[in-house]
Amino acid sequence: MNKNERLEINNYCFVCGKENPKGLKADFIFSNGKAKAEIILDKEYQGYMGIIHGGIIAALLDEACAYATISLGYYTVTAEMKIRYKNILKVGEKVIVEASAEQVKSKLIQANAQIKDSKNTIIAEAEGKYIIKEKIEKS
Repeated sequence: MNKNERLEINNYCFVCGKENPKGLKADFIFSNGKAKAEIILDKEYQGYMGIIHGGIIAALLDEACAYATISLGYYTVTAEMKIRYKNILKVGEKVIVEASAEQVKSKLIQANAQIKDSKNTIIAEAEGKYIIKEKIEKS
């Protein structure tokens, strides 16, 4: 992506896009540097039998962080992300994904996220750095 290209959002994002037939269709609520979604993942997203694939968990954590950055008024792209997997996530189990973000430099936002199951057990945690690509224009 060169410097003058703009990020374009459509409804086909793998994690949150409602029109992507293979996507997760996560529905995030977000404001004031925070983002949250509740989701139940079916067996289409498993790795080992009955266990959600770690890459799907990573995608949810990254998307939550991205929505937290959007709530600060910026479109961003992931520069770096570190994930700690703590427990397995079983197929069909409801989880809560939450993230928070804060701008740390003129072109960089730091974000943290976690996924918990319905018993409040932490499944995974992430911390990441997000590069600001453009300010969101209010319409």
